Amino acid sequence: MHRSIYLDQYQSAVVSILAATDGSVPQSNQYQAASAAIIYKGRRKLKRTRYVSGRVTAPDAELNAISCAVRLAVKQANCQHIMVFTDSMGSAHRAVDPGVHSGQAFSLSVCRALQEWFEADDLCRVTFVYVPSALRWDIHGEAHKYVTELKVRVGRRKTDNSIDALRSRAAHSVLDSWNSTFQDPTYRGSEFLELQQPDGRLLQPSYLNGGPWLSTFGHSITEFARVCRCITGHAPIGAYYHRFKINEPHSCTCGAALQSRQHILFRCRNCYSMHYPRFLRDIAAFMKYNPTAFGFTRDPLGVG
Repeated sequence: MHRSIYLDQYQSAVVSILAATDGSVPQSNQYQAASAAIIYKGRRKLKRTRYVSGRVTAPDAELNAISCAVRLAVKQANCQHIMVFTDSMGSAHRAVDPGVHSGQAFSLSVCRALQEWFEADDLCRVTFVYVPSALRWDIHGEAHKYVTELKVRVGRRKTDNSIDALRSRAAHSVLDSWNSTFQDPTYRGSEFLELQQPDGRLLQPSYLNGGPWLSTFGHSITEFARVCRCITGHAPIGAYYHRFKINEPHSCTCGAALQSRQHILFRCRNCYSMHYPRFLRDIAAFMKYNPTAFGFTRDPLGVG
């Protein structure tokens, strides 16, 4: 890739320090995360450093690298402008945020270093430049290669952990337990309607974006209420009344002797029928064309 005119301009400025930073979190839990920073003044490489960051998240590793780069840059003589090249602007924002968050200690070190640097010269300024990692662009590409080459296994000694990493592991542990429990029909309910993911696997609960059900139907309280009743089988329909001996009609308005979920979905003449529901989009389509299905008839919105 051709060198950027923008980069050449700042490399020719004698008062500018360029810092390329990157963090790496291996997919295997056997290896620790790593951070790296490379410092340039003009076209001359002043220093490069890389080190393990422990068991942390990718943003934590990026924040660690930015902190290292800034602390190295402010120590350079005749420096009025620091340019930090990073592929994580979220970590760049966090680097200058002294508030409570994962990796706060690194942010505090950045804030302290910059405060002293700014106080020494009114012309001092710092710029964060976003560089997509996939570009493997120039000095940032070098930092990426440098950090990903560092492979250090998790040893027996105590390894550093960030708050976000601990939260992530706790969330995944709970989710694994949840998925395991969800396989038991007595937990999810004998009438639970099993649906599939687009790849054919059984739809599983998740905490991401509200989970698959809420993220699909959460835009409408009334629709989500009807979907819950449909999927769990706990709905104001004849089969439910019959099962729990509720003094309500068991028959369907179309004349069928028993108003079951299967009847409503596939056979009822009063509903826009559908094929066997395999995916959430099938249920969504049915609810769209049948706005009162699995709703209470006493309330026009089917909620009461």
